[in-house]
Order: sequence, then C-alpha cells, then structure tokens
Amino acid sequence: MAYSISAASASSAVPDFDTLFETYQTEALRAAYLICGNRADAEDVVQETFVKCYQSMNQLHDPTRVKAWLFRILTRTAWRTCQKHRREMPVENLYDSQEPTDEDAAAPLLRADRAQQVQKALAALEPKQRTAAILYYFNDMSVKDIAKVMGCFEGTVKSRLYHARQQLKASLEVEFDEI
Repeated sequence: MAYSISAASASSAVPDFDTLFETYQTEALRAAYLICGNRADAEDVVQETFVKCYQSMNQLHDPTRVKAWLFRILTRTAWRTCQKHRREMPVENLYDSQEPTDEDAAAPLLRADRAQQVQKALAALEPKQRTAAILYYFNDMSVKDIAKVMGCFEGTVKSRLYHARQQLKASLEVEFDEI
C-alpha cells in the first residue's frame, strides 16, 4: 500500500508521526540498506532515524520539506553507523524475487549476479558519493532535495553524482567484461 503526505495536509501542519512513518519507512529502509550495506545495520539506522524524528517533530518548521528533513537525519545516522561498522557488505538481494516467465534458466542467475556486482560497485564508492547516488537513483530525489539532505550545494551534489557515475561505469565495465 502506498502512502503519501498530501500537499494540502503538508502545507497546513506538521504531519503526525504515524503518517510520516507509513509514508517513508520503505524508502528509508532501502536508502539505509544501500548506504550501510547490510539489513541489520539498515534497520537500526531506520529505527534510530524515526526515533530522532519523533523527538524533534517540533523542530520541523516547513512541513513541505519533511522528506528532505527525514532523509538528512537518515543519511547522517547511516554515515555514523558506517564509520562505526567498517565491514564488508554481505551478499543480499536488492530486488524482489520474481518468478521467471519465458526466459531461460540462466537469466535469474545473471540478474542476481549483476545485482551483486552493482551492490559491490556502490559499496566501493566514498560514502558521500554513494549517498548522493542512492538518493538520486533509488529514491528519485532531485538534486536540489539531495543538496538539502546532505547539507551542501547543488553543484557539489552534481559533482558527486558525476564522479559516482564515472566510478560505477569503470567498475561495472570491468565486472561485466569478465562475464
């Protein structure tokens, strides 16, 4: 079930915590997982993020920017967790498993292998480049919103995205050439 905070309710008052949680829990978990690299840390980050949000709901002055506010807290929390737990990323599937239809038996294995290669390439990025790429490509946030979340200029976000794309391209070209 997809939830969203309507523009009318967002502009009138700060959304209640239940609505905030239901609206962003899936996106937050996905972003935290991609930043941290494993599900256990991601769940801890999301839990800590929503606790911080609950405790500081009165500090949100502009309800229309609730997503940027939430993801700013999330990314800062995830960065701290990554610094504490510098460890290798386990191999977990990023995508929902779906039954193959008319494809050969190797196709699901190739997709899983490619997903692991993308995950490995993302993990090799610097944390701020990885965060910018995750927010842009996996959470469909604009450069302007990412700049607010990360507390930097839009040009800095564009630069981080550019360098992340270059590194991902180089890394994935090497990986896919080996297949």
